[in-house]
Amino acid sequence: LPRQPFRRGAFPLKSGTRQGCPLSPLLFNIVLETLARAIRQTKEIKGIKIGKEELKLSLFADDMILYLEDPKGSTKKLLELINEFSKVAGYKINTHKSKAFLYISDKTSETEMRKNTPFTISSKKIKYLGINLTKEVKDLYNENYRTLKREVEEDLRRWKNIPCSWIGRTNIIKMAILPKVLYRFNAMPIKIPTAFLVEIDKAIMKFIWKNKRPRIAKAILSRKCESGGIAIPDFKLYYRAIVTKTAWYWYQNRRVDQWYRIEDTETNPQSYNYLIFDKGAKSMQWRKDSIFNKWCWENWKSICNKMKLNPFLSPCTKVNSKWIKELDIKSETLRLIEEKVGSDLHIVGSGSKFLNRTPIAQELITRINKWDLLKLKSFFSARETIREVNREPTSWEQIFTPHTSDRALISRVYKELKKLDNKITNNPINKWAKDLNRHFSEEDIQSINKYMKKCSPSLAVREMQIKTTLRYHLTPVRLAATMKSNNNKCWRGCGEKGTLVHCWWDCKLVRPIWKAVWRFLGKMGMEPPFDPAIALLGLFPEDLKRACYRDTATSMFIAAQFTIVFPFLKWGLCSLSLRVVVRTNMNSLQ
Repeated sequence: LPRQPFRRGAFPLKSGTRQGCPLSPLLFNIVLETLARAIRQTKEIKGIKIGKEELKLSLFADDMILYLEDPKGSTKKLLELINEFSKVAGYKINTHKSKAFLYISDKTSETEMRKNTPFTISSKKIKYLGINLTKEVKDLYNENYRTLKREVEEDLRRWKNIPCSWIGRTNIIKMAILPKVLYRFNAMPIKIPTAFLVEIDKAIMKFIWKNKRPRIAKAILSRKCESGGIAIPDFKLYYRAIVTKTAWYWYQNRRVDQWYRIEDTETNPQSYNYLIFDKGAKSMQWRKDSIFNKWCWENWKSICNKMKLNPFLSPCTKVNSKWIKELDIKSETLRLIEEKVGSDLHIVGSGSKFLNRTPIAQELITRINKWDLLKLKSFFSARETIREVNREPTSWEQIFTPHTSDRALISRVYKELKKLDNKITNNPINKWAKDLNRHFSEEDIQSINKYMKKCSPSLAVREMQIKTTLRYHLTPVRLAATMKSNNNKCWRGCGEKGTLVHCWWDCKLVRPIWKAVWRFLGKMGMEPPFDPAIALLGLFPEDLKRACYRDTATSMFIAAQFTIVFPFLKWGLCSLSLRVVVRTNMNSLQ
C-alpha cells in the first residue's frame, strides 16, 4: 500500500470492519472479491444457466447469495473452498445464520439434502439485504409490502407526539420514510394494488396534521415551492418512476449488466433494444411469469399515451432500429450514417431534410449504396415518418437519449411525471403581485423564494414565512367561498372585505403594528419604504440588503406576523409596541 513519505513502518491488519472508517469497507471488498472470483472460476461449483449466461452468485459486501444447479455436488466443493479461504483471510461462514431454498421435486433427494447440508433449509422465505425473497412468487407482495406498511405505520405511531412543527413533520417524511419506501420499490418493482399506496398516503397525512382534518390538500402540498407547495413526496408517482426507469436500460442496450443479458433471452423479438421507440414492441408477447418487465412496459406505454406520444416511432428512434433493419439495409450503410450524422432519426432528418442538414450529411449521399439510399428515402419521406420524426424531442424523450449515465434517473422520471400530473394553477408569487398591483421580475421572485427558505435558522420561525409566502392562511373571503357563505367581512370587526392583503396589511386595526415596526427600524437608522412586499415577502430594497440591516428587519417583520395571527381581542390595542419588542426578542433567541 502506498504510504506518506513522512510515515514509516508497518501497520497491523485485523479482521472486521471498523465503523466510520472509509478505508475498511474497501479493503474488505478487495479481500472478499478473491473468494467471489474463485467461486466463479471453479467448474465443480455449477451455477444456474440461463441461455449462454451462468449465474453463480450475487454479492453485496459480506452478504452473498449462491445459485447452485447441483446442490449435492456443488455444496461440498463450495464448503471446501470457503474453508480454504478462511485459513488465509480469517473469515468464517456462519452456518447457523445461513439459509437455503431447495427446489427439488423428488422428496427422497430433498430429505437427503436436508441431512447433508449444514445450512438451515427454509420453506417460505429468506431475508437478503432487507428484502424477503419468497419461495413462491405470489408471496412477494405479502412478505414485502404488507410488512413495509406495518413498519411505516409503527414509525409514525412512535413519532406522533414529538414536539415538532408542521414543516418539521414533512421533513421527517422526506428523511426517514421516503428512503425506506424507495428502497423497497427499487428492490421489488412488482405490481402492487393502488390501495396500498392510498393507505400509505393516508397514514402520512394523518401524521403531518396530527390526526386532524387536513387544512391544505395533498395535491397542493406536493407541488414545488415555486408552484405553491412544499414538495411532499408523492409515493404513487415515485413508484411509477421506479417501475418505468428500467426502460432507460433497454433503450441504452446495456449489455454490460448481467441481468440485462440474462433476461434478454426471454423476450421476443430477442432484444430489449427494440422495445423503446421502436417497432419491436408491437408484436411483443409477454410471458405470464414476467413480473417485472411486463409491468415496466405497460407503465411506460401508458405514460407515452398520456403524453400523446407514439411509443413506437419518435425523433429518438435509433438508426439501427427494427424500422430500418426491416428495410434490409446493409450494415455498412447504417454504420456510415451513425458515424457521420448521428444515431437518432431526428438528426438524420425526414422529408426534404433527409441527409440535408449538414455538409457532411450531404456528402454522405454519394457514398451510400444506391439501392439502400432509395429504400431510406422512401421510409423517411413517408407521411407517418414525417409526422412523428420531424419535430424536436420532448423532455420525456430526452430522458432516454442524451444521458449516458443512470445517475439521478429516478428523479428525472419523477419530475416529468409531476409535470404530467400537475394541474394548471396560479403561482402564489403571481397572486401576491396581482393583489399588490405590481410586477415581480425574475430576480425579485428568486429573492422572495430565497428569503422564504433562509429567513431564519429556526424551523418554527421559517414555517410562518413559508405559510405567508405560499398563501396558506385562511381568510374570511377564502372561507366564505369554501362554505358558500355571504359573510366575507374581516374578523376583526373593521367592516371591510377580508382578503389576504387586508388581513395582513390594510386592516385599520393591523396597520398600527406595522407603523410601530417602522418606527423601531427608523430608530435603528433604517428607513425602508412603507411597502407590504418588504414586510410580508422579504423583498428588500438595495440599501437594506446588507446582512446586519436585513437580519434585524427580518426579525421585526416575522415577529409582527406572529403578533397579527394571534387572537387580536386577547391582546388589545394598547400594548402593540411592547408585543412587537417581546416577539422580536423571542424569535431572535429561537
